[in-house]
Amino acid sequence: MKTLILTNTFILLCLIPGMTWGQFVTISGYVNDSSNGKALENVSIFESNSGIGTISNQNGFYRLVLNDSLVNLQIANKGFKDFSQEMEIASDTTLVVKLEPQLIERKNQKNDEEELQAGIQPEEKKAERRKPEFK
Repeated sequence: MKTLILTNTFILLCLIPGMTWGQFVTISGYVNDSSNGKALENVSIFESNSGIGTISNQNGFYRLVLNDSLVNLQIANKGFKDFSQEMEIASDTTLVVKLEPQLIERKNQKNDEEELQAGIQPEEKKAERRKPEFK
């Protein structure tokens, strides 16, 4: 009787972890620049339903281990348009994402010079330097 209880307990303890393993899914893949195909490093990959996230390595590779099949994936990097997709996955999935560069408007050079001078015109600036105000 003792042997039967120990055997059943052992079998039950071996089966419980096996039942939970089937609930995990892995999403892995690469993040590349769509304009030149180069791998993007330090890109933020976030799954909003579970709150689990990671960043891509120097080869653009990432991997997320999730415990739900309903996935809302958000991928973002400075200087690129954000990528967001909701999907339901049943098994381990590989997803390659190509982020599009975001156009950044550059102010013209004249406006940049004006900001650097902080509102002082070049002629006024020279005149102020030439006036000795101490006696």
